[in-house]
Amino acid sequence: MFGFFSPEVLLTGQELQRLDRGEVAVKILPAHGGQLAVFTATEIAAEPERVVAWLRAVSDLKRSRVVRASGRFSDPPVLADLDGLRLDPRDLSAVRACRPGNCALKLSGQEIESLRRVADTGSANEVQQAFRRVVLARVLAYRTSGLAGLELSAGGGGAHQASAVFSALLESSTFLVNHAPLMAGWLQDRARADGREIESFMYWAKEDYSPGKPVIGVTDVGIARATDGATPEVLVAGKQIFATRYMNGALNLTALVREPNGGRRYLVHMHRSQLDLLTGFFGGLGRAVAQSRLRERTPSLLRDLRSRMEGGPPPGTAKNSAARPENPRFQPLPSPDDAIPPAGDRSRARRLLRTQAVLDGTQTSALPF
Repeated sequence: MFGFFSPEVLLTGQELQRLDRGEVAVKILPAHGGQLAVFTATEIAAEPERVVAWLRAVSDLKRSRVVRASGRFSDPPVLADLDGLRLDPRDLSAVRACRPGNCALKLSGQEIESLRRVADTGSANEVQQAFRRVVLARVLAYRTSGLAGLELSAGGGGAHQASAVFSALLESSTFLVNHAPLMAGWLQDRARADGREIESFMYWAKEDYSPGKPVIGVTDVGIARATDGATPEVLVAGKQIFATRYMNGALNLTALVREPNGGRRYLVHMHRSQLDLLTGFFGGLGRAVAQSRLRERTPSLLRDLRSRMEGGPPPGTAKNSAARPENPRFQPLPSPDDAIPPAGDRSRARRLLRTQAVLDGTQTSALPF
């Protein structure tokens, strides 16, 4: 039943035994070029309809200690879809200081210039609205031309082309091309995919990965139902359109698979992303931290997701497409700077602790996409 994910995923006898005992199996997958990849699975007592209903209710499903606000885009997207999105004071300052090639946020040169024209003379509210227009423009450009239609990022961890980053992530998931060509085709070119086969929507989220540095991102989600016994009953792909910090690209897959002859069902999640923290001089250190945290924390996250799906349908359907506004009682993660030792290599310690905080956030928010 897990053969769909081969050759990237081959579970050992010990990992299969964990699943037989009702536990969560976690497998760190080979990755390179700044990528991070993990496979997780657990038994679940939920019908496909229940799972799909939760996946559609993205604002309810992503509710966690790191998600500040989120919402689905209309079809077609409109500016009002982003009414609940607000930049923090630190991000407002970052926008005012942005220059092409020197910007704390992952924005293109044209986006930086358009924001700066407003920031130089406009009020904070005008900058907020200008940023929403930037997000909407990127979403509309993606709908028309895909990731290839987006401009090169000119800040926030170095220049990168979103389409090239995502192509590398998809190339590392050959099982999709081999076993789910319709989904692979949708991921490669959304505009040319058969919409009758794959249900899709886009959503935005503001998430607190690291203290004082929230990440604002947009994800395209595709949902496919089984057409034969060789594919998962439900297969959901999440494709990152952009993120303001840390991640240059991400591909998340959530699947519901079943044993032959109507046996037990299993909830599967795969996450593959390219992170700034896994490149450069400290890349090896970041990878070691990442893999350790994934093994330690992913089981509880998947159990929480399973509990939500098994506990009943998501809240009323009216909330499923509505934005979840900023949580006024949101508690930010503790600052890693408070734990930096007074002696030794402070920059190395600070990067290690910030890596831990960021990865805690990416793991929490990565479920299910």
